[in-house]
Amino acid sequence: MANHQTFKLLLFDTILTGHHSDYLFNLVDYWHTNDLPGELVVVTPRGLAATFPEEYLRISGLTFVEITDEEIRASLNVSSVRRSLAEWNLYVQYAFQIQPTHALLMYFDLFQLGAWIGRKSPCPVSGIYFRPSFHYAGAEKWREKLVALRKKYLLREVLKNKALYTLFSLDKTVVPAIRKMASTVRIVPLSDPVRYYKITSVEVEALRLTLGIDRTKKVFLLFGYLDDRKGIEQVLDAFAILTEEEQAQCALVIAGPIQNNFRVQIESKIASLHGRVQVVSAFQELKGANIQTYFELADYVLTLYQKHVGMSSIVIRAAFSEKPLISSDFGYLGELVKTNQLGLTVNSSSPGAISRAFSIALRGEVRYSLSALRKLAKENTAQSFAQQIFEGIGATTTLKPKPGKA
Repeated sequence: MANHQTFKLLLFDTILTGHHSDYLFNLVDYWHTNDLPGELVVVTPRGLAATFPEEYLRISGLTFVEITDEEIRASLNVSSVRRSLAEWNLYVQYAFQIQPTHALLMYFDLFQLGAWIGRKSPCPVSGIYFRPSFHYAGAEKWREKLVALRKKYLLREVLKNKALYTLFSLDKTVVPAIRKMASTVRIVPLSDPVRYYKITSVEVEALRLTLGIDRTKKVFLLFGYLDDRKGIEQVLDAFAILTEEEQAQCALVIAGPIQNNFRVQIESKIASLHGRVQVVSAFQELKGANIQTYFELADYVLTLYQKHVGMSSIVIRAAFSEKPLISSDFGYLGELVKTNQLGLTVNSSSPGAISRAFSIALRGEVRYSLSALRKLAKENTAQSFAQQIFEGIGATTTLKPKPGKA
């Protein structure tokens, strides 16, 4: 065991897009705010340090190390097997160089094969597991069953790695199943880290005015990184099925970054609605409080992913704004929405099923539990996420705040 003075934690991630930089920021912010002892070394592709306020770059004991572009490219455009091995071995290379007391892999899914048959880690290592699906019920196609069996077998073998200390899972429903497979590894359910921003009614009305949405319309929000996984085409097809009277009551806000070729495809489908549904596009990356303002503006939040595995921070943002969801019925996300009465769940591959849900929403007949939304929001914050991480590795590292600190 390390004492407080020699503790050194390595955070390792080879991706900075999407949630990755947010998760890292939450951990660095918690470590700084609580004045935790020892050293924190953050190893990522170049560019992360520039996203932090200037004051963070002057913190004693905090170091940002950049993975070279050449090292990143070496693990891309290869098979998933070769990538997992390459990225795990890259982690091991930096761990030998930095000599941490403990390491945390921010996206454990990617490293599994490498953790099983790759080089030996020089220190205890923990990881965040995002996308388990082997516990999902109802796999019908033989390929889906094969994928589930492969995922389960791989994880079972990875859990035999003696260096693996704690596995954090964002899908809480899989924790009992993994615990049955793990004899020495701690399996810890993990909150989804979403930063809360208090939004005023003035800010919401300013956004409504900017987007040109009439107060009489019901606002449906489709938010996040916009690709074919989000079900955008199915949503637009569903609006096309509504009666003209229903269409006139709707405003769809599509917000988030999008690739140019997919944008052309989506804009063509929007044009085919002939303006009967008001569709407002904000094809750009939104950050901070601006994100939550869109959720405050919405009447319904759409999480109509296509076969999505794992959790989504969009559910938590909807909970912060106390807005019901119209969600895919698949996997953990579908189970969460249905079990906790967070809104409607439908077959997200069926425009007809989605359209019927929209009709129910327009009639104001979506049943949801306000207390469940509030409970979910309270349980999933940036602070609870970071606290669970540091406590989860604390049994090995004796990581504790300095005397007198929170």
